[in-house]
Amino acid sequence: PDLVTQRLLKAALAGDAPVAEADVKAYYEQNKGRYGVEEQRRASHILITPEGGDKAAARKKAEAALAAVKANPGDFAKIAKEQSKDPGSAAQGGDLGFFGKGMMVKPFEDVAFSLKQDEISGIVETDFGYHIIRLTEIKPAEVKPLAEVRTEIERELRTQQAQKRFAEAAEQFTNLTYEQ
Repeated sequence: PDLVTQRLLKAALAGDAPVAEADVKAYYEQNKGRYGVEEQRRASHILITPEGGDKAAARKKAEAALAAVKANPGDFAKIAKEQSKDPGSAAQGGDLGFFGKGMMVKPFEDVAFSLKQDEISGIVETDFGYHIIRLTEIKPAEVKPLAEVRTEIERELRTQQAQKRFAEAAEQFTNLTYEQ
């Protein structure tokens, strides 16, 4: 960089001033979403698809599967392996793994996020067919504590301060040049 730019940079970065505690806390509160993980859920499902477009027959199969699951909740995985038409999860007893909001079709997601742990839904219709959902685990939303992200916030605030000082120094230089 030329001599002028070097002087501006030196002025902008002079004295890496400490960041005020109030500024760190305010920044943390305003940006909590950056330091967390949204709630995630783990579910298993049994999917009955309409074969040949026969929705009535598929609905009857789903009702029979639901009755079997309600009678023996411990057999959910076994029933899923035998009856589910989901190629990705049937072999795993219907297990879909963890997912967050926006990862499943809306009707499925709405039910999955309304269930309590180990609760089994009624029949849920989506474009894929009829689902019976069992919620198996909930990972609550989590936000890293301020102590864990303090260094990162201080670095960000120092960068912002330096950019502000650089802009001010550049403006002063421009004014001085214009006056000369």
